[in-house]
Amino acid sequence: MASGDLIVQVADKPTLDKIYNYLMDENPVYGFIEDMDVKGPSARVEYIGANKDYTPLSLNKSTGVMSLNSWRSFPVIEANKPYMVKSDGTPDYMLDENDYTLKSDGTASDVANTEYDGGAFSWLMKIYRKSYMAGNKRVVMYCMRPREGFEPVGFKDTDEREMEGVWLPMFYGSMVGSKMVSLSGLQPAYSQNTATQKAAMDAFSDRAAFFGGPIVEVITDLLIMFAGTTEIQEAYGLGNCNGYDSSLSPTYGVKANAVIGGGQFYGTSDGKSLNKIFHSIVLGSYQQWMRDPYELIVNGRVKVSKNYTYDLTGASYEDTGINVPNGPGKWEYPLRYQEVEGYGSIPAIVFDGGSTATASCDGLYRNTSQETMTAVALRFGNCNNGRICGPRARNWNNTAGNANWNIGAAFILSLFGA
Repeated sequence: MASGDLIVQVADKPTLDKIYNYLMDENPVYGFIEDMDVKGPSARVEYIGANKDYTPLSLNKSTGVMSLNSWRSFPVIEANKPYMVKSDGTPDYMLDENDYTLKSDGTASDVANTEYDGGAFSWLMKIYRKSYMAGNKRVVMYCMRPREGFEPVGFKDTDEREMEGVWLPMFYGSMVGSKMVSLSGLQPAYSQNTATQKAAMDAFSDRAAFFGGPIVEVITDLLIMFAGTTEIQEAYGLGNCNGYDSSLSPTYGVKANAVIGGGQFYGTSDGKSLNKIFHSIVLGSYQQWMRDPYELIVNGRVKVSKNYTYDLTGASYEDTGINVPNGPGKWEYPLRYQEVEGYGSIPAIVFDGGSTATASCDGLYRNTSQETMTAVALRFGNCNNGRICGPRARNWNNTAGNANWNIGAAFILSLFGA
């Protein structure tokens, strides 16, 4: 690492020595610095570590095709494959990466089979993370194997056991009888409160957990790192963020789960299509808020679960120390995020100052009574939100009992039941 690189401005000599050593061994460190004082989405992100001179991935939104560029051989991307997975978390068989209606051997798959004991998920392998604040800069680093100061953030279950990875939902959670599933051809579930969603996941598997909490933060930072920008919608596609149609009661433009071609990533700019990231339309489509009970705002204080413990009171969660004053009752665009060790980044202190095209580029909604309520975070956005949507978009306006057409859920599966 050459003298004068940006890392010199945010780290002392011992830290610099460690980072240099990271690059000299067989377990390289990849990372970036996010400068909270910079509004330009690309200028806000500075590559460090083994990817210092990488070319970010790039999307052709007219064709939907993603060029992975320097990230092509990155282990997490290489290992991310689509599978049909049994309800106990055991992989059954791999799907054709370009056509999920087929197994990898070309025969018909169970991707739309409601009698199948399991669902469609993609593999996200365990990765180790170290992150911290250096003034108004957020430093995020990843490596593939254990090393001092790095943790498997997002890859620990409620018993604090390390998981080898997690199964990401390829589709929005839909109802088959009393259980929630991840299958093609079904309408995403809606108008269910948090407790009903949790019961439906439990009916599928005791290894199911809401798609939220630390794993979403890990994925979001990986997406920022791969693209070299905080403008994730621009980098990966707009999804169905503008697909709202008032005539389509009761789902109002939330599209049914469907098999989308294009491989691992597929992104478009029309704002009315299902897109996907890591083989998941949940990550790329932004058509329905995803409930996240692992991030609560309790009487104006953010509390989080780092291991998918489910507690709607937040009493067993970690107090992040982040205060959330009553909101203005309108969308804001966070300028500053605070890094929470073992979890990820959370809007803090400066809750506005950006836009849909600057800073984080994603929206935040605070309740006007935030300091006297317990709110359950909602993630990603819905088809009536437009460019407010994104992996960092949050709605802190709803209690656990709220249910609506635009609030759904999806779930991950662990290998070591939670």
